[in-house]
Amino acid sequence: MTTELKGLASKAAELRAAFDESFAASEREQGALAQVDVLAIRVADQRYALRLSEVQAVHADRTLVSVPAPAPELLGLVGLRGLVVPIYDLRLLLGYPAGPAPRWLALAQATSAIGFAFDALDAHLRVAASDIVMPSLSEAGSSSFAPGSVVTASGPRPLIHLPSLIESVTRGKPGQGAPQREGPR
Repeated sequence: MTTELKGLASKAAELRAAFDESFAASEREQGALAQVDVLAIRVADQRYALRLSEVQAVHADRTLVSVPAPAPELLGLVGLRGLVVPIYDLRLLLGYPAGPAPRWLALAQATSAIGFAFDALDAHLRVAASDIVMPSLSEAGSSSFAPGSVVTASGPRPLIHLPSLIESVTRGKPGQGAPQREGPR
């Protein structure tokens, strides 16, 4: 009977290990299959991306009402879903010179209504989470507004971090952390 009990104990341990391994394998597979939705956009003819999880809504061709403001990045106000929303120009926030009025608005996922204008919406993309590249803190040259990138079929795109932009404009310091561009502003 002792041999029989040892055999059962061995079989139970084997089944327990297989059971535990099935959960570990499932987590590894889910990690490999995790996907992130991004919006491929253009700002000043440069390719960028926005995490869809940071965007509440996207609108085209909305009428902006200009308001006097000390910040040139503030394009104006727009009425969206019963709210009056300040709209900031991504061109200026990212360090590009002013250009023609942007066609697209992204309403940010935030505690207060705030939106960002950009020139073109290229596509909605679903990419593998492993295609999101976030540099280490020691890497130089990346903007605090676009600290990482997303690898797409058409090449890498800087990934704009909307929470950083929101914090910057609400603290009244837009443009800090934006890459410096040569040429007139």
